[in-house]
Amino acid sequence: MGLFFISVVLLLTALCGAYWFWRRHIEAELAEGAAIEWAHYQKHEPEFLEGITEKAFRQIYARVNMPRFPGYALAMFATFLLSLPVTFAILAAIVWAAQQMGLTPEPLEIIRAVNLGDSKAAEAWQCNMHCQLQVTEAYAGFYYFFGVLLAWLGIVAFFTRRYHGRRPGYLRDEIIRSRE
Repeated sequence: MGLFFISVVLLLTALCGAYWFWRRHIEAELAEGAAIEWAHYQKHEPEFLEGITEKAFRQIYARVNMPRFPGYALAMFATFLLSLPVTFAILAAIVWAAQQMGLTPEPLEIIRAVNLGDSKAAEAWQCNMHCQLQVTEAYAGFYYFFGVLLAWLGIVAFFTRRYHGRRPGYLRDEIIRSRE
């Protein structure tokens, strides 16, 4: 688990570094585009920009035109990977609590209830009682699979709502909104 965590941290560090360099490049391009738009508005619609400084216009322009998806994707990926130990700890605590309350059946009880010993299903499995016990215990892995899946769906829902909730409007709309 330690090796996994170290490799995840190294991977995330590399991805954050690549994102940082990419973002610097995009910000330079946005500064150039903002200067061109500022000159265009000053020439054709100077009354529309009354009360807005060039610095404020550049910030509005960057907020509208900055690609947001890579940052959100990186944050979601980091949350996926860093949430795994927490998710497994929570799932283990839930299983432990269910066992203490007697809510989880023992594998032998499942085998007796299904009665695979005399049926054709047991012949199809071609294994003895010990093998059937191991197969039954392996089904518990599905609870962990669906628990991790549920946690990841929660993470996706959180970031998706945040992504769409903070979406900026068009440049003209944001300029009007910044005056209010």
